[in-house]
Amino acid sequence: MSQNSFIPLFAALMIVLFHHCAPKENIPEIKFDLHGESKLTFSNSSKSDVWIKFEKWSSIPVDYITVDTLIVSGADFQINLKNHSMDYIHWDLNKVNIDIFMLPGSDETITIYENDSINFSGGLSEINQFLYQNSKKDLSFNKLNHVRAMATHGEKDFMRFIEKSDSIHQIQLKNLESNKSQLPDWYVNLEKERLNYRNVASKMNSISYRKNMLKTEDEIPNGFMEGLIQSVQLENEKFIGESNYMLFLHEYGNFHSQKISIIETDSSDAKQSWMILKAQEIDKLFTGKVKDAYLAELTSMLIKNARSEYDAMVLNYFTDEELRDLIREYYESSVTLKPGTPMPYFFLENQMGEDVESRDYLGNILLINFWADWCKPCIEEFPHENALVEKYQGKPVKILNICIESNRERWKEYILRYGLKMDNLFAGENWTKKLKSSYDISGIPHSVLIDWNGNIVENRTKTASKGIDKLIDELLGEMKSPF
Repeated sequence: MSQNSFIPLFAALMIVLFHHCAPKENIPEIKFDLHGESKLTFSNSSKSDVWIKFEKWSSIPVDYITVDTLIVSGADFQINLKNHSMDYIHWDLNKVNIDIFMLPGSDETITIYENDSINFSGGLSEINQFLYQNSKKDLSFNKLNHVRAMATHGEKDFMRFIEKSDSIHQIQLKNLESNKSQLPDWYVNLEKERLNYRNVASKMNSISYRKNMLKTEDEIPNGFMEGLIQSVQLENEKFIGESNYMLFLHEYGNFHSQKISIIETDSSDAKQSWMILKAQEIDKLFTGKVKDAYLAELTSMLIKNARSEYDAMVLNYFTDEELRDLIREYYESSVTLKPGTPMPYFFLENQMGEDVESRDYLGNILLINFWADWCKPCIEEFPHENALVEKYQGKPVKILNICIESNRERWKEYILRYGLKMDNLFAGENWTKKLKSSYDISGIPHSVLIDWNGNIVENRTKTASKGIDKLIDELLGEMKSPF
């Protein structure tokens, strides 16, 4: 063999050896882990104290924790987080919003230096460094979500609204593509897929919000929603628990429900609870792990926001025994304001400027309804609440509406506009925080039934439109009243 023919053969051999010897990319298994946890450490190596603040949400079951803490100079802060799936934490460092990527089992450390410069260490450090650079370019997820929200509220023309949403999606995809050389391939592919779910879910959610909350009559082209749905994979187990995928499942379910309500009617359904009807629908729409996961999320959401509407028969629709047990335990442990405990104290102002406190209602059965001026379902309760006032006139029953998270002048305006006959109180910012905490308010409308001794009968009880008067009538029958 000549020297000239040996050189290309040697080069080819070296290429083969290089590919065989090069370290393979460590690709994590992306899947839902009901028992998954991750560890996050903040290390303050700066000369100043720093504030760390974030919320960590979970989908299955629906829950969240809030971290709001000061880390003194030279100190570390470590926290173990429930982390069932791939997830992003959106945290504030001295009021600057930064995203952190987490996986079940991940162990990440964030070191903070002078001038809020940051170093990441751990198995996901390359990804989190990329996300940190995004925050400097105003490309954090919260920042872009705000732009989407502004388009949802402010753009009158439907196609312009869709164009703005798509432009945000393209910005994210191009940014990911231009930085892919510094990122693991598995993450780039995963994030592209996640961003597609995000784009579809946010469009579907915004269309629903514009219709139901903003009363915007969008002219949606024929087949538009179907096209959105078909652009992504419906059942995708690796995304179970991820917030955007779960939102997509939720919006897909809503879209299907609207179609069913138009084409099908069955008088026998009236005997079924809403929870069971929804479980039957989910059973038709999804299969396997995706079906059980979505049913678990929806059921836990109902328990958290409207506990009295829970129907234990829903447990029969679970195939996964672990998720079935989880929902059963979640329901049993979900009572934070237990029956028989004294109602939490309040001292608020009515529309005449008079001070009213909780003990003023002793001697009466009391139904408290928490609402806000932006909450359409709350406003839809007004006629039913007025009807309760009329029904129990002259009896020891008081209907009390407490307005939270609202504008004071608009509150007064609504009292007149809707002819509200019940007692009306307003909670400013500080009292709103106290009431949301003490009455465990995670969503509105939120109703609480209290007996004549000032003790809780049921928190998250039925609203006026759902038949709370039956329970009030039972209490009246039990009441040994001096009236």
